[in-house]
Amino acid sequence: MKEQELLLKEISLMLERQDMLSKLTESSCLDEYGYSETHCIDFIGRLELPNVTKIAEHMGMTRGAISKMTKKLLAKGLIEKYTLETNKKEIYFKLTDQGKMLFDEHAKRHRMWEKRDMEFLEKYGKEEVDVLYKFMKEFNGYLEQQIEELS
Repeated sequence: MKEQELLLKEISLMLERQDMLSKLTESSCLDEYGYSETHCIDFIGRLELPNVTKIAEHMGMTRGAISKMTKKLLAKGLIEKYTLETNKKEIYFKLTDQGKMLFDEHAKRHRMWEKRDMEFLEKYGKEEVDVLYKFMKEFNGYLEQQIEELS
């Protein structure tokens, strides 16, 4: 097998094991929500005056995609929309109590994941991490380009 094939196999295995580990160690309350929905909730919880445009910019998605997603989140009772007294035209979003619970769970998962995996990564030196970082950054850019071409 070529080195590139071995690398792709290891990347795939890593993603599968990350997913399996998440299912074994974390609360299931986020399981019914997709990656984008969960991160949309996260940005609504963290941004000041979150609207479709701001969320789209932070998530690297189109405003149309965010509009669809916020409609789903509204229907599920995870977010509410509101306007400001000074500008009734612009629509903003905020988390409901259920949305806040998911926001908190997502933040907790990130802290656990980061702590667990940082312990592993700390055994590597700066040069090794720099090479891996460069590879991952370029690979993610390549994947993003593929997504854009297919969208």
